[in-house]
Order: sequence, then C-alpha cells, then structure tokens
Amino acid sequence: MAETFQLLPSEQGETLGRFCAAKRVNVTDVWLPLQLLRPARAKDDTPVVLSPSTAAVLLNHKTGKLTTRRSEILALVPVLFADERNFAFPLSAIPTDCTIFARASKAMASKRIPSGLTVMHRSVTPAQALAEGSCLSDAEPQPKVAKKQALSDSGLTVGSVPTAPASTDTSAGQVNKRARSDAAFDGFLQEALVTLRGGKSTPREGVIIRETLDNLIQVCNAPPLHFVTQNKRMTSLNVLGCIWNVPDERVIYRVFRRGGEGEGPSTSTHTDSERLIAVFIIDNVLLKREPAKPGAHNEGPLWSLVDEKLPEVARALSERGYRIVLLDHYPALHHGNHYALHTKLIPIAELCRQHFTADVTVVISAVSNISGSRRRDAIPFVLPHSGLWEFFVTQLNGGMRAERDSLLVGLTVNPDEEHRDMGCQGRRDVLFAINCGLRYVDGATVSREVLGHEDG
Repeated sequence: MAETFQLLPSEQGETLGRFCAAKRVNVTDVWLPLQLLRPARAKDDTPVVLSPSTAAVLLNHKTGKLTTRRSEILALVPVLFADERNFAFPLSAIPTDCTIFARASKAMASKRIPSGLTVMHRSVTPAQALAEGSCLSDAEPQPKVAKKQALSDSGLTVGSVPTAPASTDTSAGQVNKRARSDAAFDGFLQEALVTLRGGKSTPREGVIIRETLDNLIQVCNAPPLHFVTQNKRMTSLNVLGCIWNVPDERVIYRVFRRGGEGEGPSTSTHTDSERLIAVFIIDNVLLKREPAKPGAHNEGPLWSLVDEKLPEVARALSERGYRIVLLDHYPALHHGNHYALHTKLIPIAELCRQHFTADVTVVISAVSNISGSRRRDAIPFVLPHSGLWEFFVTQLNGGMRAERDSLLVGLTVNPDEEHRDMGCQGRRDVLFAINCGLRYVDGATVSREVLGHEDG
C-alpha cells in the first residue's frame, strides 16, 4: 500500500471537485502538492503548516520512492523548530527532486487546481494512514461555538458570541465525566483485588496499585520504551546480540532468516512480500512463559513450547508459499525497563532460532493499554485493533494485502471464559483476526488441516 499511487496531471484549470469527477476518483483519495496549500500571498520561505490529522507523504521523483512516516520526512527535509506534531515546511526547504503531498479533504472540493499541476491519487483508510505514520490522529477535536445572538437585553451587540459560559459548562461536564469514570474504575479495581486474593484484600495492596496507576498516568504521554531509550529516538535495539528494528516508536520487529542467515540488522525487503500469510500469536499459542525460580538470578527467562507440532505446521505452510509471521502485543514494554525488554524478547529469539527452519518475521506492539486509551495515535496498536497488522502490510509486506486463504492461529476460545471474561485472550485473538480480515483457527485445528494429525 505504501508504494501504490498514481500521479494525475491537471490538463486545464478547474476545481478539485470537477477534476475528481472527471477522473472518477474520490476527493479524499487525492493528495495535493504542498504548494497548493500555501496562502496566496505567502513567500517560498513561509512554512506551510499541516495539522496532526492531515496525512502527508514525500515522493522522490528520481527513485519513485514514497516516504510516509513523518519522522523520516523530517530527516529528509530538515527544518528548524519542526517535529512530527508541529509539521511545517517552507517550499524553499524541499529538495527540487522531491514533492510533499498532503491528503485533500471534502472541504477542498472548491479549491482550484492550475493547469499543468500534478496531484497524486492514493487510496488509504484512516487506520492505514495512522499505521504508516503519515498522520498522528484520524480527527481533530472541533471546538464548540455558541450560536450568535442578534440582540440581547444585557447589551450584547449584534453578532456577539457569548462563549465563556458555554466553555465553562463543557469543562465542568468533562470533569464530572472523568470523576465518574475514575470512581467506577476504583470500584472495579477493588473487586479485582478481592477476587485475586480469594475474598481477602489489605488496604496496603490497594494503595500500592493506586500509586502505580497514578505514576503510569503521569507518563502516559511518554513514547513507548522511554525508560530504555531515555526518550531518544532509536531505530534499533540490541538485546544480547540480537538486533531488533524500531521503525516506529510503537512497533518492534525482526526477520529471522533460515539457517541463522541475516542475524545482523534485519530488514524486510520486497522479496519477503507475499499474499499468502500465516500469522501466529506468540504467547500461550507458541510459547508458554514460566515464572522465574527463586534464586535463579543468572538464568535467562524460562519458557517452553505450548504445542510441539506448530513449528512443523509453520514449516509446511512456508513450503506452500505462506509468509510466516509471529505477532503479539506487550503493553508492559511501553513503560518497561531493560529487564522487561529482555524478558519479553529473549524467549522469542530462542524460539525462532531453535524451532523454526523457515524465515520468520516477528512483529510486536509496545503500546500500553493506558496510554492507548489516552492517545489517538496509540489506540490502533492495542489489540484487537488492527493498527499493528496495517503497519505490517504497508511497511513490511510491500503494501500487498493478504489473500482469502491467509490465516491467524490464536488461542482456543473457551465458551465459559468468553462469556465470563470480556478480556480473555481467545476472544481478543478472534476479534483481531476479524479486524484484519484473516481466517481464525486454533493450534489443534491448523495442525489437523496442515499435517493431518488428530488432536490427542
């Protein structure tokens, strides 16, 4: 999807709406060059500001490469005092062989396109735009404006807008809503503590958990892995000699090559791209993490295979042309330290090296559930949302969508658990497969289908 676009020249001066009607494309699928968004009397050194919700990409006309991630665009067009949220470029700073295109909105239908100007046609959904990093949020908060009054007894002039009372009421409503939400959460938290302790809970336990949650809320806007990276932008992480790529703060990935090849900084090239894809959820499907033994400080994280047949299933599917992808969501990594990072990633590396003979792509979301609930650019990467899958398709699979025979192997759904626990992993895996458009199967089912083994 990242490389799928078409350049459309304007043969005569006309409005964007008429242009799209003639080309039979939607206005919101058209991307306009940045020069068209510049104010009429602005100079070339006047920055053109793009809001966080406006998707933007950079096209290199010489190579044909399309750069979608805002951080990568900033690296190619360095501008002082600009960042991913404060996204502003003067036309004079853009290289002559490059063009920045911004996605058009329906409100731009009346904008006039000069003759000879080239626009881009590129159809992506809001979720895909978030996943590829061309925008930071799918909508901008709209301020509420009170209706104008013609005349009032209090002496307001015609056309005056009494906004202060309205904004005060709105703020008070938001505060009350937050207070009710916090109170309900505290109630659920206390019930959970009592359940975990078999009907017993001490006040001290509640204080500790409450303080921990307060600390998490204070850092909820910090980027994932901020304790590991010290809030510095890093594109890779070295975990005991194994290099993991961090192309986006929200995502960690690595390609484990057949026979141990490519164990250096790994990249997913277009040769890896396939339309047949087999996705395996990692925890509780492929590997089971064992609790650390007392006194075993020098030992690595303990784990075991959940089903010894699944690596054989992956090998057989790879021979049939499937691309093998291991995927999971580890919210603890968002605010975790080096120990948390090693605990999560070392077993995965050992699993791939010891039990998989085919090339394996591992894709992990490191977004906290708490931060995801408070940040619009983070929530798509919290499973069962499909942001992590969209990232894989657009950034690691050459934009190629999965065919109907592609599948996701998840945890077996227990009917009793499904109705009792809305957050059970089996139910999450099913919803994630549905959101990604993949066929859901459990380990026993895929073993019977691929290997012909009976569940026993």
